[in-house]
Amino acid sequence: MSDRTPSLSFLRFALAALALAWAAPAPAHEEGDPYPRDHELRVNHIQSIGTHNSYHLRSTLYPNGPPFDFDYEHAPLAVQLDEQGVRKFELDVYWDADLELFRVHHENFFDQNSSCPTLAECLEILRAWSLAHRGHGPIVVFVEPKGIYYPTSFSDEPICDPPDYVVCHYDELDAEIRFALAPPGGPDLLMTPDEVRGARATLRDAILLDGWPPLGQARGRFLFVLLGGGVDRDNYAAGTPLLAGRAMFTSSAPDREDAAVMMRDDPEGSFAQIQDLVAQGYVIRTRADALSDAQAGDTTRRDAAFASGSQVISTDYPAPGMLENGYFASIPGGTPSRCNPVSTIGLECTPHDIEDPAFLAPEPHGAAGAAAALATLLGVTVARRRTGVRR
Repeated sequence: MSDRTPSLSFLRFALAALALAWAAPAPAHEEGDPYPRDHELRVNHIQSIGTHNSYHLRSTLYPNGPPFDFDYEHAPLAVQLDEQGVRKFELDVYWDADLELFRVHHENFFDQNSSCPTLAECLEILRAWSLAHRGHGPIVVFVEPKGIYYPTSFSDEPICDPPDYVVCHYDELDAEIRFALAPPGGPDLLMTPDEVRGARATLRDAILLDGWPPLGQARGRFLFVLLGGGVDRDNYAAGTPLLAGRAMFTSSAPDREDAAVMMRDDPEGSFAQIQDLVAQGYVIRTRADALSDAQAGDTTRRDAAFASGSQVISTDYPAPGMLENGYFASIPGGTPSRCNPVSTIGLECTPHDIEDPAFLAPEPHGAAGAAAALATLLGVTVARRRTGVRR
């Protein structure tokens, strides 16, 4: 039997076991409902830390070490989730036309080392962790289309085929996300624009009039956001101005109908604007640091990011010990997230209402653990068959 193709009987057994595991209710806790405020707290009431270029490993291409802008490295995604409290990721994707898949790395050739070299592999890691830790708060994943994969040259174009850039691969990108996180017959781990918009005419109307879904609806699930604007955002939304049927939200603006998630990467200069947008109900991503201020040990930007109320705060240094000067960025008092300092004013909320470590431990002998293990095994098998990779 080929190492790429499992037997039919194995697949039938695995799928049956997965169905039973997914159908089984979450184990009851002796102390009752661990999250009694899940119906009143919402997605935008959280503040979480995330990593910038979450897959990034230092390049070995440079004998004297990588250039300054490439000189950082992240732990594997599962370690970030388990040990660093990361609840937001950023993945740069390149379309590989030869293999018909998305590669994940920073820059073609010049900065290409990655802890999960393909999008399918990154998503498998996130899904397996989620299935084994069903009480986690919502995880946000920003996906930045970086262009077409070339083995030895730079590309920073839309993920559309040259030379005319007419045939684009946004549908394939959505399909990769759905295949991993909302497969037919499997658990729906993906919160989409359609779900948030509901019966409203636009996403903006839904956010301003109804608000984000309650935390209980988002618990154990993912929100994906297309990072950036311009050509990629316009192409992605072409024909679907309401993002109908799309897997991802977009990095939007208050005057757009798809307004739900926005980027304001300067928490000092945009401080008042961020607080106003958060108070209206939008989800904002900002950056706690650039390499320069972090390596200088300057915490001004980081502190402004926390105080601004931005729900999603991006850093290159999510854990102690990554820099000799002691700089790192983690949510103050979070476990790993905390109640948003702007949007939860007047609400009763503690960090354990968002995610309680006591109810997050994996259960390798229970349904969730079985589902995670089998899902990962089947996912790897499918990925191998699709890519032709032997291991």
